[in-house]
Amino acid sequence: MRIRNVAVIERLEVDFEPGLNLLTGETGAGKSILIDALGLVLGSRASSDLVRTGAESAIVEAGFELEPVPKSLARRLKELGVEAEDEIVIRREVQASGRGKATVNGVAAAGQLLREIAPYLADIHGQGESSSLLRPDAGLELLDRFGGTREERRKARELFREVRRLETEITSVERRARERDERKRELEAAAAEIEKAAPRAGEDEDLLAERRLVGHAEKLRSLSEEIFRTLYEDEDSALSRLASAWKRVSELASIDPRWQSYLADRDALTSSLQDLALHARDYARNIDVSPGRMDELESRLAQLERLKRKYGGSLAEVLAKGEGARREILELESSEDRIAELRSLLEGARSAYRTLAEALSSQRRLAAKRLEKLVLKELKDLALEKARFRVEVAASDGSDPSLWRESGLDEVDLLFTANPGEEPRPLAKTASGGELARFLLGLKAVSAKGERAKTLVFDEVDAGIGGRVADAVGEKLRELARVHQVICVTHLPQIASFAPAHYRIDKMERDGRTETRIARLDPKARVDEIARMLAGAVVTESAREHARQLVRDKS
Repeated sequence: MRIRNVAVIERLEVDFEPGLNLLTGETGAGKSILIDALGLVLGSRASSDLVRTGAESAIVEAGFELEPVPKSLARRLKELGVEAEDEIVIRREVQASGRGKATVNGVAAAGQLLREIAPYLADIHGQGESSSLLRPDAGLELLDRFGGTREERRKARELFREVRRLETEITSVERRARERDERKRELEAAAAEIEKAAPRAGEDEDLLAERRLVGHAEKLRSLSEEIFRTLYEDEDSALSRLASAWKRVSELASIDPRWQSYLADRDALTSSLQDLALHARDYARNIDVSPGRMDELESRLAQLERLKRKYGGSLAEVLAKGEGARREILELESSEDRIAELRSLLEGARSAYRTLAEALSSQRRLAAKRLEKLVLKELKDLALEKARFRVEVAASDGSDPSLWRESGLDEVDLLFTANPGEEPRPLAKTASGGELARFLLGLKAVSAKGERAKTLVFDEVDAGIGGRVADAVGEKLRELARVHQVICVTHLPQIASFAPAHYRIDKMERDGRTETRIARLDPKARVDEIARMLAGAVVTESAREHARQLVRDKS
């Protein structure tokens, strides 16, 4: 990540490690600002309040390595002209005026696209709302991944799309059938008119060229006859005078050899002039415009112009229109057979979809029960013994095709409450904070198997816990980090001791301005930071020894 002019951060760059990364620092140092900055590139709402005082804009850039880029994401990006092989770089700029812009691999992108691709890249669990588990379809995605029914869901999607395609085609064919008689008359009239006129491709251009010649026939005859007379027919013609000139050149050459070279061109020049004279004579003789030819040309051109205005801007389009009309007439005549064929195909597709969707619903309900039990077990380890979690699978009976969806017949809600006596509510309506972050950590610990690796961010995951529970949280984070890149903001030394990739965030004052900086801690600095978290302002040697022991125990 690279961050410039975001709140108290003037300039910051950090390259997180694979596996588990922990962020620590004093309260108010800017840890949450770092997480908010990551949320910006994932499509969170931007506010000009984020722009550092005195700066024109705030800029956040984040690069995500994916090996490889998921096919569905690659297809979506390719539609927008974005090339993505194994890395996606998102840049988000927020101006002090309130305007902003974003790019994905250098190509301009709307905020909606960022939110669309964010689930492939990262989840932020905690104070913000960037978690993909808060999306309306998150429960269905999670349940299919956990229950191993993604392939069945893919087949359901294909069958659903085939059902809808056939329904659309039948509607179109039936509508055309109702309009068939009128439409057929229109098409037959058009085809007959074009066939009767029998236009040829390029005929209008040929006729225009002929009309120009006919309109200038007398002038063309006069000019060509004059050329023939001047060159050949007149008593004092150019060819006669040229013959006399060549005779004198021959006499000169017999006396002075320097004239001899000109005689070599005599036959060629004479022949060219003779050819020109004879061509002019023949051209004049062949100009024979029959009476009424101009009227015939004007009439045919007018007819072709009417066809072009009526059926297209060119004769090529007129000819295509005629061919299309004849083809559509044949289709209309066979529409009843086509409707019967399509209805048979639709019946088969609907039956196949419903059979698959009902079986998928049964599998999902079984998976929901297993998921509930496993997650509740995880929640006990995370000091959420009284929390309640329910996977609610609501399915239609499949009798009404209008209620069918690409994902099947089901709607799935993930319901959670950490408070005894309260009914579980959808995650999107559950207040964010430490309890929700820990719940999502437990849920992720159960569902991580089979997931594609991405970045998971946990903020406030240690709120209100300590001791044994903190160790449990650390173990869950380390377990997730075997599959995903995990970034966790923590205030607890027990959790901080789990990851060698430890970053400290500090706030300092320079030239009268507050700045936030981040540093990757080496082993000694890491022990000192954990000792600070244990002891507070005054770090003792015993605190350092305790910190060393924590690190050794978690290694």
